[in-house]
Amino acid sequence: MEKTLDIKHISHFLKKYWYIVVATCITGMIAMTVYTSYFITPTYQVSADVLVNQQQEEHVTASDVQSNQQFVNTYSVILTSNRILDQVKDNLDLSQSVKQLKQQIVVENINNSQVITVKVTDDDPEDAARIANEVTAVFKDDIKNIVDQQNVTILSDANAEDNQVPIAPNKKSALALGAFVGLVLGVLVSFLLQLFNTTIKSEKDIEAITDIPIMGSIQNERKKKVKHRAKRTLKATD
Repeated sequence: MEKTLDIKHISHFLKKYWYIVVATCITGMIAMTVYTSYFITPTYQVSADVLVNQQQEEHVTASDVQSNQQFVNTYSVILTSNRILDQVKDNLDLSQSVKQLKQQIVVENINNSQVITVKVTDDDPEDAARIANEVTAVFKDDIKNIVDQQNVTILSDANAEDNQVPIAPNKKSALALGAFVGLVLGVLVSFLLQLFNTTIKSEKDIEAITDIPIMGSIQNERKKKVKHRAKRTLKATD
């Protein structure tokens, strides 16, 4: 019997196998929870802020501010340069290479301001804070040897205690992904079961397949004979 798939048929087999869809969704969510909790190392991120002025004067004009903003991109490159990170690696006696250290650091400048934010990610928030603070400290001490007349102020140090919540893995997203994968698998399993199940178990199955309303039903003759014999036996017993 060839089965045509339309909205009504899909709705029918989803209602028929709804428990499979629910079970696979729950299983997917549980699997993702276990995976993110026990098989993925959490990653933390801390940040430190520095203020950079091209020159220190009592009267700052608009052109001075604009000039400072133009230098921010240069400062961002210097912050993650080998010159700075080599010193950070040596000062903290880090095991990772300078290349790996550079991959942990993101330098941002928000709204073209003179404030540069140094963000460091690590699986230990304490280590991330140490690296971020050392990067800004080395930058502050060494920038005057790179660019003349520089004034660098550390606005805020990185604090591990303020960043105890990991940025990855995102457990909410993982739960949503697990539920979605479970839903897809549940629908697929339900479809396969419906596709290979050619038995008709109820009047609703006939209506769903033929799209023709059922006017009545004929009882199985064998069942009638069994019931009739049972009644005769009861009468004979009485």
